[in-house]
Amino acid sequence: MKNANSPFLTSLYAGLTMLIAGHAAAESPSVSSLIFDAPSVVGIVADDDATPLATEATPPKSPWKSTIGAGLSYSQTDDITLGANFSGSFTRNDENSKWNTSLKYIYNFDDNEVKDNFGVIQTNYERLLDEHPDWLWFTQGSFQYNETEAYKTRTKAFGGLGYLVSRTDNLKMLLKGGLGASKDRNGDSDVIPRSLLGYSVDWAINDLVQLTSSGSIENDIGSYSEYLVVLELELTVTVSRLNNLGLYLTLRDEYDSNPSPGDSWNQVWMTMGLNYSF
Repeated sequence: MKNANSPFLTSLYAGLTMLIAGHAAAESPSVSSLIFDAPSVVGIVADDDATPLATEATPPKSPWKSTIGAGLSYSQTDDITLGANFSGSFTRNDENSKWNTSLKYIYNFDDNEVKDNFGVIQTNYERLLDEHPDWLWFTQGSFQYNETEAYKTRTKAFGGLGYLVSRTDNLKMLLKGGLGASKDRNGDSDVIPRSLLGYSVDWAINDLVQLTSSGSIENDIGSYSEYLVVLELELTVTVSRLNNLGLYLTLRDEYDSNPSPGDSWNQVWMTMGLNYSF
């Protein structure tokens, strides 16, 4: 009797074992199902209702950028002097407009005498024309103080039209013309109506190097042979993207074809230093 039932009991025991093992396997979730709530084979979607993993949306880039910087300065009028400089700017740039305001201050002191005490605030606004996207209108103004020059303070304001010769991601080149006026505190202190012809260039040479330049000639409308010329150049090299630090080198050249008594024909300032962007 014992021997007759052994094959049957053995088969029964084996069947029960397989059934229990299969049930346990069905109840044990896989690692992938615990993490992804999906089938254990990665890349296979369980059914049509399954949704992919949600990804975090990238926040939109801010149109605002600000920069502050400080370093050494070199200036040349009748003498060559070395000193310090401070600069700051903020810019708002979107698809249709750009607004930039900047401050530059230079101070040189030598032999118990102020050799250079110069500051200039400039602001510029540009906006594309809706029906002609290569054209824009602009308005700009500046106020400058120069202790060592007889005019002391100079205020200028202009407005007009500009044409974008290039507007790629790496190179923006603008030619512009307009009308405005200037006024000095001393010397010829009358309000002088002026015309303006100028340019501006923003060139991203590569991911680390940026070159900007602007220039204008501002003729006296009442006496067109008399004019002011202002040229500016700035080269910025990123030294730390993580800390938003860069090295800058700037050049500013001002020429007055008919300076007041005690003023210079030509003044050149060169600055260099470290800036921080945020």
